[in-house]
Amino acid sequence: MGVKPFLPLPFILLFSVTGCAPKAVSQSDLDTPEFHYRLGVRNLDSGDYATALKAFQRSVDLDKKFARGWGGLGLTQAHMGNFKQGKSAVDKGVDLASKDPEVRVFRGRFWIANRGDKDWLERAEKDFERALKLDPAHEGAEYYLGEAYFYGLEFQRAEAQFARVVDMKGALAGKADDKWAVTQKIVRARPGTAASKKIAIKSEITRADLAVLFAEELKLAEIFERMASPTGPATFQPPSAVAAVGQPVTPKDVLGNWAEPWIVEMVQLGVFEVDPSGNFQPVEPVTRVGYAMAVQRILSTATHDPSLDTRYFGESPSRFSDVPSSHFAYSAMALTSERGIMRADMMTGRFNPAGHVSGADALLIIRELQNSLRLTF
Repeated sequence: MGVKPFLPLPFILLFSVTGCAPKAVSQSDLDTPEFHYRLGVRNLDSGDYATALKAFQRSVDLDKKFARGWGGLGLTQAHMGNFKQGKSAVDKGVDLASKDPEVRVFRGRFWIANRGDKDWLERAEKDFERALKLDPAHEGAEYYLGEAYFYGLEFQRAEAQFARVVDMKGALAGKADDKWAVTQKIVRARPGTAASKKIAIKSEITRADLAVLFAEELKLAEIFERMASPTGPATFQPPSAVAAVGQPVTPKDVLGNWAEPWIVEMVQLGVFEVDPSGNFQPVEPVTRVGYAMAVQRILSTATHDPSLDTRYFGESPSRFSDVPSSHFAYSAMALTSERGIMRADMMTGRFNPAGHVSGADALLIIRELQNSLRLTF
C-alpha cells in the first residue's frame, strides 16, 4: 500500500482559490456553464448579488475556462466590496478570452464599481474601446462607456454616449434614455465646482449636500451681501434676525461632519433651521417641500420682503392638486412655482411635497433661483 502525498495547508488553500480545484460534475442537462451564466447576468442586473455570485461561481466550477463566467464573477465580487478577488476574476476572464468583447465589458464595468482606484476611468475606457473594436455594434460597451463618463463627471461625453445608445434602439435603450435625461439636466445646470459635480450625480441629496450647494454653487453669502439693505451696515453681517431665537451656532449632530463649515454658515444665514433638540440632521434626504421652504427664506431675506412668507396662504382654489392652500408650507410652494423655480407636474398638477430631490434637479433649481434674483456668478 503506497503512501499518500502530504500537501501542507497553505498549498491546499492556494490550490482552491486559484481555480485549480477539481472540475464540478454536471447534475442535469440544464446544469451547464451557460445556463448558470445567464442566471447570474439576470441577478447581477437586478442587484441580487448573492444569487448572482452563486450562479457565476457554479458556471466556472463546471468549466474552469469559461471566460464570461469569470468576468461576471469578478464584477459581482466588486459590487459586494471584494475588489481584490474581483480583479483576479475579471483579469482571468480577459486572459482566457481576450477577443471576447463581453469579458472586456465586464472588466470595464468592474472599474466603474471600483472608482476608488486612481486611474479607474482610463482603465474602464480602454476596456470599453477594446470591446468596440472587437464588435463595433456592442450595445453594452456603448452604454457602460457612457456610465463611466457619467461617474467620471465628464457629463458632455456621457450625454453623447447615452444618446448614441438610445439611437441604437436595443435592450439598453430605456436605461440609456433615463440616464441621458439626467445627464442633460446636469449639462444645462453647469455645475461650477468639484463638489457640485459630485453632488449632481446623486439620485437624492441630503441636507448636508444642499448646504454645500447653497454655499459653493449659489454663493449665498455673496448674494446676501450684494443685496443688503442700503440702510444697513456698510459691511455684511449674517442676518441673525432671520434665524430662530436661541438657535445654536453649531448644531449638535454636525460637529465633525464633513460639511460642518457649510452647514454652520447656512444655519447662521437663517436658510436652515434645527429641530427642537438642536440637531440639523445632515444625512436626512432633502424633500421638495423642504427645498421650497429654504428657497422662500432666501428670497424673503435677499429681497427684504417678509410678506413672501405668507403671501399665498388661503388661495382658492389651491394651485396644486395634492396640497391645500392651508398647508403650513403652501406659501413656499406657491412662491417657487409662480417664479418658475420649482414646478408642479404639468399633467397632474401635483407638487409632490414629500418627493426627494436629485442632485441634477437641485442644481437646476439653483439656476432658476439665480435667474429670479437676476444674479450671475
